Amino acid sequence: MLPSLRCLGLVTLTLLASCKSFDPKLLNPTSQTVSSKLPAMENRVQSEATVIVGNGGAVVASGSRDVATFFEREVQEVLTEPYGTKRGYLELKVTTTKQRVGLGWAMLSGFTFCVPNLFGMPFATPQVSVTTQLDVLNGQRQLLATYRADAEAKSVTSIYSSTSYADPARVLYLQAVRQCLDQIKLKMSPDAERLRGQLTGI
Repeated sequence: MLPSLRCLGLVTLTLLASCKSFDPKLLNPTSQTVSSKLPAMENRVQSEATVIVGNGGAVVASGSRDVATFFEREVQEVLTEPYGTKRGYLELKVTTTKQRVGLGWAMLSGFTFCVPNLFGMPFATPQVSVTTQLDVLNGQRQLLATYRADAEAKSVTSIYSSTSYADPARVLYLQAVRQCLDQIKLKMSPDAERLRGQLTGI
């Protein structure tokens, strides 16, 4: 085997071994809380249909099911009281505004037989940007409040990076949505008591 091919094979195996798998903890609620919990609410996610390209150009799912699972837990454990009559609806709308695989580094790696990668040069720099909107509606589906946020998540795929993911598109999409929810909760906190009163009629 040629030395260059042997080097390329070694780097590829090292990269695959160092990639992190999807962490189920990303589906858990965020630590940011609101000043006063809302009464029990129905939750719903509207995720814009999108195609996300993973490593090697493979097409993967948008991750909307991950967001639905995460948002359901966020609503039940952080935003609202877990029990009682449902007083309204929390609807989260997610739109992917930018999605970049960042494979220019991979082309450079190929031209240089991956030698610079042994010293830390990345193979890819994936990035996902999303915009979110959270609508608070009462039991008659009348809009009480709307909160918006934007966020961006990035990672570096390299031998030594702590953000080398086996499925970066899925992880970054969910990370960006989580960042948006943290921002939204900060904006919602000053209105929490008012919203609670409007929802319960008290």
